[in-house]
Amino acid sequence: MLRFYTLMRQYSVTIAVICVIYGLAVNEQFGKLCAGVAILLFGMLFLSDGFKAFSGGFLEKTLTNSTKTPLRSILFGTIVTSLMQSSSLVSVLSISFVSASLITLVQGIGVIFGANLGNTTGSWLIAGASSINISSLALPLIVGGLLFNFQKSVIYKGAGKILAGLGFFFLGVFYIKMGFEDFKDVMDLSQYKLEGYKAIVGFIFIGALVTSIIQSSHATLAIIISAYVESQIGYTEALAATLGTSVGGVVTALVASLSTNIEGKRLAVANCIFNFITVALVAIFFIYFKQLNDFISDAIGLEADSILRLAVWHTLFNLFGVCLLIAFIPYIAQFLNKALSGQESSESVPLFINDTLLPYKDTAITALENEVKHLYDNAFAIIAHTIGFHRTDIRSNQPIKELLKNRDWFKRDFNIAEFYNSQIKTLFNAIIDFSTKLQTFVQDSEYIERIVALQIASRKIAEATKNIAGLQKNMKKNALGNNVALQKEYDEIRLGLANLLRLIEYIKNAPKESFNDIRENLKQQRKFFKKQDKEMFIVVESLIFQKSINSSEGTSLLNDSSFARGVAKELISAANHIYGLSNNKTIRKSTA
Repeated sequence: MLRFYTLMRQYSVTIAVICVIYGLAVNEQFGKLCAGVAILLFGMLFLSDGFKAFSGGFLEKTLTNSTKTPLRSILFGTIVTSLMQSSSLVSVLSISFVSASLITLVQGIGVIFGANLGNTTGSWLIAGASSINISSLALPLIVGGLLFNFQKSVIYKGAGKILAGLGFFFLGVFYIKMGFEDFKDVMDLSQYKLEGYKAIVGFIFIGALVTSIIQSSHATLAIIISAYVESQIGYTEALAATLGTSVGGVVTALVASLSTNIEGKRLAVANCIFNFITVALVAIFFIYFKQLNDFISDAIGLEADSILRLAVWHTLFNLFGVCLLIAFIPYIAQFLNKALSGQESSESVPLFINDTLLPYKDTAITALENEVKHLYDNAFAIIAHTIGFHRTDIRSNQPIKELLKNRDWFKRDFNIAEFYNSQIKTLFNAIIDFSTKLQTFVQDSEYIERIVALQIASRKIAEATKNIAGLQKNMKKNALGNNVALQKEYDEIRLGLANLLRLIEYIKNAPKESFNDIRENLKQQRKFFKKQDKEMFIVVESLIFQKSINSSEGTSLLNDSSFARGVAKELISAANHIYGLSNNKTIRKSTA
């Protein structure tokens, strides 16, 4: 019995899918309706993939460069969503970019607002496809798209997916329409009509529920329009259900935000704020908005029973929301920053990388660079504290020799093994996982070399943090001890590592023109630690001869000098790989 339940849990999804397939096969009318939804969603996937083939990094570059003001952000979100016919894609991409700190929260909110407005072009396309016999184009478009997709050129493949996507899109609308024609004979929904505001609220809920389940407002709109055409629902009910799609549409963005940091979650909540406020106000003043919709429809020459009135309505309430809230975007961002503060965690999590960035190689590599720098910052804090410095000490302009006198950090309990596991290992694993996946999305040798360099840098940073643990016990003991000779030697080790940390901190904001000098300074640092470690044998022999230290202390000093050299070697190598300083390669500075 226990084995039976285990197998049921393991194969529950497969069993559920088989049951759904069987149920749809038995009920032919409902099967056509669901097949139409599936085909339409399949077409949306093809359209999105096709436009990605043409982006070539353009989409993400434009997103970072053309969203400087809220108005420009909204225009970008509107235009891109209108072209790609996927507000979900633009919303998820914006959440990923905000999460990766490639655009600000204010910019991201503007793009999200624009995506909601741009999404209304889909209702015009669906209404147009429903009002004329455009389904006759579906099969030729699918066949043409398939022929293009057999070509080797990425451009041809992208064009093929766009054509096939449009074909499946139109075919899906056709099948949804057919499904409702047959469904009318099985069940007449018109007999369940509600009256007044009950109908409005009820159909807003239905529109939201259907959209949240199938996670496509376009598919829901196709169902609503088909139901309206077949007189299954009335004009008011169709308007209310269309309004409800905006509520259900937030689900995709919320799901995408679960794998991001607090910035991504803030943007997903901003999307909820836009849609909930817009829908609430339009629902409250529904009668007046309906009258305005009829006035606009009459003004542009639409018949009283025209399906396109639903498209006008979809555009109207989203445009109202944008006009209402555009001035409040900075204040929404401020509110979210205060209301949703990052929770303190003992475990460091990725701040910049997430799998939604993988198809956008330029952006993904920039995010990977930032994450490796995040890993270094964690290691920097651990190493600085281990050798008795605060991070602000290293970053200050105060001479390191003067800072050596402050030994307060040695009086604190500091478990390097614990910090390594929570601040380094977890983040390192995430970087390796992301970078390995990213290599499957790139073919250019330049990109692959950059990814490998960042992987090496991550490994070097992790090794440096491991090596510093070997220094901690004796460093702390002798820094606070009474043996002046040992204290002096350990202070020399501290001085060398602190100077190296300060140099790497300087590299972060150094101009390109100074990188040749920095490269030479890093070489000198490497030679310094090698020389220091080599000369330590002479120093230890002298101190033992002078009876300043015993042989056991001398052995520990030699080991610790070797640990220090190892830490320095790994840090220098990491810096070279992060900032492209090794082998005289062209320096690639992150724009983030």
